[in-house]
Amino acid sequence: MDYSEHLTGRQIELPLLRQIGLIRSSNASRVSWHSHSGFEILFLLDGRTAYEFKSGGSVELQGGQFLVVPPQAVHRGRHDVRAPCRICGLALNPLHRNMWRNSPFTPDDLLRIRSSLTRSATTVHPLNPALRWIIRQLMQEAGAHWASQKDEILPAILRSLVGAAILEAVRQIISPPQAPKAIIAAAVAYLDKHFNEEIGIGELAAHLGYSRSRVFELFKSEMGLSPNDCLQRLRIEKAQALLRGTDKSVTTIALETGFNSGQYFCTVFRRYIGVTPASYRRVK
Repeated sequence: MDYSEHLTGRQIELPLLRQIGLIRSSNASRVSWHSHSGFEILFLLDGRTAYEFKSGGSVELQGGQFLVVPPQAVHRGRHDVRAPCRICGLALNPLHRNMWRNSPFTPDDLLRIRSSLTRSATTVHPLNPALRWIIRQLMQEAGAHWASQKDEILPAILRSLVGAAILEAVRQIISPPQAPKAIIAAAVAYLDKHFNEEIGIGELAAHLGYSRSRVFELFKSEMGLSPNDCLQRLRIEKAQALLRGTDKSVTTIALETGFNSGQYFCTVFRRYIGVTPASYRRVK
Protein backbone atom coordinates (compact mmCIF):
# COMPACT_ATOMS: atom_id res chain seq x y z
CA MET A 1 0.00 0.00 0.00
CA ASP A 2 1.32 3.47 -0.88
CA TYR A 3 1.74 6.03 1.90
CA SER A 4 3.47 9.31 2.69
CA GLU A 5 3.72 10.51 6.28
CA HIS A 6 5.64 13.25 8.09
CA LEU A 7 6.61 13.80 11.72
CA THR A 8 8.02 17.16 12.82
CA GLY A 9 10.96 17.75 15.12
CA ARG A 10 8.68 19.86 17.31
CA GLN A 11 6.47 16.83 17.94
CA ILE A 12 9.40 14.91 19.45
CA GLU A 13 11.10 18.00 20.95
CA LEU A 14 14.22 17.78 18.82
CA PRO A 15 15.27 21.26 17.63
CA LEU A 16 17.86 20.11 15.07
CA LEU A 17 15.17 18.14 13.17
CA ARG A 18 12.62 19.87 10.95
CA GLN A 19 10.82 16.67 9.99
CA ILE A 20 11.00 12.95 9.29
CA GLY A 21 9.37 11.94 6.03
CA LEU A 22 8.40 8.35 5.28
CA ILE A 23 7.38 7.39 1.76
CA ARG A 24 6.46 4.02 0.34
CA SER A 25 5.14 3.92 -3.21
CA SER A 26 4.54 1.19 -5.76
CA ASN A 27 3.71 3.77 -8.44
CA ALA A 28 5.53 6.82 -9.74
CA SER A 29 4.65 10.10 -8.00
CA ARG A 30 5.34 13.79 -8.54
CA VAL A 31 8.17 15.59 -6.75
CA SER A 32 8.33 19.19 -8.03
CA TRP A 33 11.01 21.84 -7.46
CA HIS A 34 11.61 22.60 -3.78
CA SER A 35 14.39 23.34 -1.29
CA HIS A 36 15.06 23.21 2.46
CA SER A 37 16.67 25.67 4.83
CA GLY A 38 18.90 22.93 6.29
CA PHE A 39 20.44 19.68 5.10
CA GLU A 40 18.20 16.85 3.91
CA ILE A 41 19.40 13.25 4.12
CA LEU A 42 17.48 10.82 1.91
CA PHE A 43 17.80 7.12 2.83
CA LEU A 44 16.53 4.81 0.07
CA LEU A 45 15.78 1.33 1.43
CA ASP A 46 14.09 -0.21 -1.64
CA GLY A 47 13.60 0.69 -5.26
CA ARG A 48 15.40 3.11 -7.50
CA THR A 49 14.87 6.81 -8.17
CA ALA A 50 16.71 9.96 -9.25
CA TYR A 51 16.86 13.65 -8.37
CA GLU A 52 17.94 16.63 -10.43
CA PHE A 53 19.16 20.03 -9.29
CA LYS A 54 18.16 23.38 -10.75
CA SER A 55 21.80 24.45 -10.64
CA GLY A 56 22.58 21.54 -12.98
CA GLY A 57 23.26 17.82 -12.76
CA SER A 58 21.31 14.85 -11.45
CA VAL A 59 21.90 11.96 -9.05
CA GLU A 60 20.52 8.42 -9.24
CA LEU A 61 19.80 6.39 -6.11
CA GLN A 62 19.07 2.71 -5.73
CA GLY A 63 17.99 0.70 -2.72
CA GLY A 64 20.71 0.61 -0.06
CA GLN A 65 22.04 4.13 -0.71
CA PHE A 66 21.63 7.60 0.76
CA LEU A 67 22.04 11.15 -0.52
CA VAL A 68 22.82 14.43 1.25
CA VAL A 69 21.03 17.46 -0.22
CA PRO A 70 22.63 20.77 0.85
CA PRO A 71 20.66 23.72 2.29
CA GLN A 72 18.83 25.92 -0.22
CA ALA A 73 19.55 23.51 -3.11
CA VAL A 74 16.50 23.58 -5.40
CA HIS A 75 15.82 20.01 -6.50
CA ARG A 76 13.07 17.65 -7.64
CA GLY A 77 12.52 14.11 -8.84
CA ARG A 78 14.12 13.68 -12.26
CA HIS A 79 11.62 15.00 -14.84
CA ASP A 80 9.34 15.86 -11.89
CA VAL A 81 8.87 12.15 -11.08
CA ARG A 82 9.90 9.94 -8.17
CA ALA A 83 10.00 6.29 -9.22
CA PRO A 84 8.49 3.57 -6.98
CA CYS A 85 10.58 3.27 -3.82
CA ARG A 86 10.67 3.12 -0.02
CA ILE A 87 12.47 6.13 1.38
CA CYS A 88 13.09 7.84 4.73
CA GLY A 89 14.06 11.50 4.65
CA LEU A 90 15.51 13.55 7.50
CA ALA A 91 15.11 17.28 6.92
CA LEU A 92 17.33 19.11 9.39
CA ASN A 93 17.09 22.65 10.65
CA PRO A 94 20.22 24.77 10.07
CA LEU A 95 22.93 23.15 12.23
CA HIS A 96 23.89 25.98 14.58
CA ARG A 97 25.70 25.47 17.88
CA ASN A 98 22.49 26.16 19.82
CA MET A 99 20.59 23.30 18.13
CA TRP A 100 22.08 20.57 20.32
CA ARG A 101 19.26 20.46 22.93
CA ASN A 102 17.70 16.97 23.43
CA SER A 103 20.21 15.46 20.99
CA PRO A 104 23.29 13.27 21.65
CA PHE A 105 25.51 16.01 20.22
CA THR A 106 27.58 18.78 21.72
CA PRO A 107 27.78 22.17 19.98
CA ASP A 108 31.21 21.21 18.60
CA ASP A 109 29.77 17.90 17.32
CA LEU A 110 27.20 19.83 15.29
CA LEU A 111 29.93 21.93 13.69
CA ARG A 112 31.81 18.78 12.66
CA ILE A 113 28.61 17.17 11.37
CA ARG A 114 27.80 20.26 9.32
CA SER A 115 31.31 20.21 7.85
CA SER A 116 31.03 16.51 6.89
CA LEU A 117 27.60 16.93 5.32
CA THR A 118 28.78 19.96 3.37
CA ARG A 119 31.73 18.05 1.89
CA SER A 120 29.53 15.11 0.87
CA ALA A 121 26.56 17.05 -0.52
CA THR A 122 24.95 15.61 -3.70
CA THR A 123 27.16 12.50 -3.41
CA VAL A 124 25.61 9.02 -3.20
CA HIS A 125 26.75 6.81 -0.31
CA PRO A 126 25.94 3.14 0.42
CA LEU A 127 24.02 2.08 3.52
CA ASN A 128 26.00 -0.30 5.68
CA PRO A 129 24.05 -2.95 7.66
CA ALA A 130 24.08 -0.86 10.84
CA LEU A 131 22.62 2.21 9.13
CA ARG A 132 20.06 0.13 7.27
CA TRP A 133 18.90 -1.36 10.60
CA ILE A 134 18.70 2.12 12.21
CA ILE A 135 16.58 3.50 9.37
CA ARG A 136 14.22 0.53 9.48
CA GLN A 137 13.79 0.98 13.23
CA LEU A 138 13.24 4.70 12.78
CA MET A 139 10.49 4.06 10.23
CA GLN A 140 8.87 1.46 12.48
CA GLU A 141 8.91 3.67 15.58
CA ALA A 142 7.70 6.71 13.64
CA GLY A 143 4.78 4.62 12.41
CA ALA A 144 4.06 3.57 15.99
CA HIS A 145 4.08 7.23 17.05
CA TRP A 146 1.42 8.07 14.46
CA ALA A 147 -0.67 5.09 15.55
CA SER A 148 -0.46 5.90 19.28
CA GLN A 149 0.21 9.46 20.42
CA LYS A 150 -0.12 8.35 24.06
CA ASP A 151 3.14 6.39 24.33
CA GLU A 152 5.27 8.83 26.32
CA ILE A 153 8.56 7.00 25.70
CA LEU A 154 8.31 7.07 21.88
CA PRO A 155 9.60 10.65 21.43
CA ALA A 156 12.78 9.72 23.34
CA ILE A 157 13.20 6.60 21.19
CA LEU A 158 12.75 8.64 18.02
CA ARG A 159 15.24 11.29 19.18
CA SER A 160 17.80 8.55 19.84
CA LEU A 161 17.23 6.92 16.45
CA VAL A 162 17.49 10.23 14.58
CA GLY A 163 20.78 10.94 16.35
CA ALA A 164 22.05 7.44 15.59
CA ALA A 165 21.08 7.79 11.90
CA ILE A 166 22.95 11.09 11.57
CA LEU A 167 26.02 9.74 13.37
CA GLU A 168 26.19 6.53 11.32
CA ALA A 169 25.66 8.44 8.07
CA VAL A 170 28.52 10.80 8.93
CA ARG A 171 30.72 7.85 9.88
CA GLN A 172 30.07 6.25 6.50
CA ILE A 173 30.87 9.55 4.77
CA ILE A 174 34.19 9.72 6.60
CA SER A 175 35.04 6.00 6.24
CA PRO A 176 33.00 4.58 3.34
CA PRO A 177 32.44 0.80 3.24
CA GLN A 178 33.75 -1.41 0.48
CA ALA A 179 32.10 -1.38 -2.96
CA PRO A 180 29.14 -3.72 -3.59
CA LYS A 181 30.00 -7.33 -4.21
CA ALA A 182 31.35 -8.19 -7.67
CA ILE A 183 28.68 -10.87 -7.98
CA ILE A 184 25.95 -8.22 -8.18
CA ALA A 185 27.84 -6.32 -10.86
CA ALA A 186 28.11 -9.57 -12.85
CA ALA A 187 24.41 -10.29 -12.34
CA VAL A 188 23.35 -6.84 -13.54
CA ALA A 189 25.66 -7.14 -16.56
CA TYR A 190 24.02 -10.47 -17.44
CA LEU A 191 20.53 -9.04 -17.11
CA ASP A 192 21.51 -6.05 -19.20
CA LYS A 193 22.84 -8.31 -21.94
CA HIS A 194 19.73 -10.53 -22.00
CA PHE A 195 17.07 -7.94 -21.08
CA ASN A 196 14.88 -8.83 -24.10
CA GLU A 197 14.76 -12.54 -23.25
CA GLU A 198 12.69 -14.50 -20.75
CA ILE A 199 15.02 -14.75 -17.75
CA GLY A 200 14.05 -16.47 -14.51
CA ILE A 201 15.94 -16.29 -11.23
CA GLY A 202 16.86 -19.96 -11.66
CA GLU A 203 18.64 -19.22 -14.94
CA LEU A 204 20.40 -16.22 -13.43
CA ALA A 205 21.46 -18.24 -10.38
CA ALA A 206 22.86 -21.01 -12.61
CA HIS A 207 24.87 -18.46 -14.59
CA LEU A 208 26.32 -16.98 -11.40
CA GLY A 209 26.91 -20.30 -9.66
CA TYR A 210 24.81 -19.43 -6.60
CA SER A 211 21.55 -20.77 -5.22
CA ARG A 212 18.29 -18.99 -6.04
CA SER A 213 17.85 -17.91 -2.43
CA ARG A 214 21.40 -16.54 -2.25
CA VAL A 215 20.95 -14.52 -5.45
CA PHE A 216 17.69 -13.07 -4.17
CA GLU A 217 19.30 -12.24 -0.82
CA LEU A 218 22.26 -10.51 -2.49
CA PHE A 219 20.02 -8.39 -4.70
CA LYS A 220 17.88 -7.28 -1.76
CA SER A 221 20.83 -6.49 0.50
CA GLU A 222 23.00 -4.75 -2.11
CA MET A 223 20.42 -3.07 -4.35
CA GLY A 224 17.17 -3.06 -2.41
CA LEU A 225 15.54 -4.76 -5.42
CA SER A 226 14.51 -8.26 -6.40
CA PRO A 227 16.20 -9.66 -9.53
CA ASN A 228 12.90 -9.34 -11.41
CA ASP A 229 12.45 -5.72 -10.36
CA CYS A 230 15.99 -4.96 -11.52
CA LEU A 231 15.25 -6.60 -14.88
CA GLN A 232 12.00 -4.67 -15.31
CA ARG A 233 13.76 -1.38 -14.60
CA LEU A 234 16.48 -2.22 -17.15
CA ARG A 235 13.80 -2.99 -19.74
CA ILE A 236 12.03 0.30 -19.04
CA GLU A 237 15.32 2.19 -19.46
CA LYS A 238 15.87 0.50 -22.84
CA ALA A 239 12.29 1.33 -23.84
CA GLN A 240 12.75 4.98 -22.87
CA ALA A 241 15.79 5.21 -25.17
CA LEU A 242 13.80 3.69 -28.06
CA LEU A 243 10.85 6.00 -27.46
CA ARG A 244 13.18 9.00 -27.52
CA GLY A 245 15.36 7.95 -30.44
CA THR A 246 13.15 6.00 -32.86
CA ASP A 247 9.73 6.11 -34.51
CA LYS A 248 9.00 2.46 -33.71
CA SER A 249 5.49 1.69 -32.49
CA VAL A 250 4.83 1.15 -28.80
CA THR A 251 3.98 -2.51 -29.47
CA THR A 252 7.22 -3.07 -31.38
CA ILE A 253 9.24 -1.46 -28.58
CA ALA A 254 7.40 -3.59 -26.02
CA LEU A 255 8.35 -6.81 -27.81
CA GLU A 256 11.94 -5.68 -28.42
CA THR A 257 12.44 -4.96 -24.72
CA GLY A 258 11.16 -8.27 -23.42
CA PHE A 259 7.46 -7.56 -22.73
CA ASN A 260 4.97 -10.08 -24.07
CA SER A 261 2.32 -7.50 -24.99
CA GLY A 262 1.92 -3.79 -25.58
CA GLN A 263 -0.76 -3.57 -22.91
CA TYR A 264 1.44 -5.08 -20.21
CA PHE A 265 4.32 -2.87 -21.31
CA CYS A 266 2.13 0.24 -20.94
CA THR A 267 1.06 -0.85 -17.44
CA VAL A 268 4.64 -1.40 -16.24
CA PHE A 269 5.92 1.75 -17.95
CA ARG A 270 3.30 3.92 -16.28
CA ARG A 271 4.03 2.35 -12.88
CA TYR A 272 7.72 3.26 -13.09
CA ILE A 273 7.67 6.50 -15.10
CA GLY A 274 4.29 7.97 -14.18
CA VAL A 275 3.00 8.42 -17.75
CA THR A 276 2.11 6.17 -20.68
CA PRO A 277 4.76 5.42 -23.34
CA ALA A 278 2.87 7.57 -25.86
CA SER A 279 2.76 10.53 -23.44
CA TYR A 280 6.45 10.08 -22.63
CA ARG A 281 7.33 10.18 -26.34
CA ARG A 282 5.35 13.38 -26.89
CA VAL A 283 7.04 15.16 -23.96
CA LYS A 284 10.57 13.94 -24.75
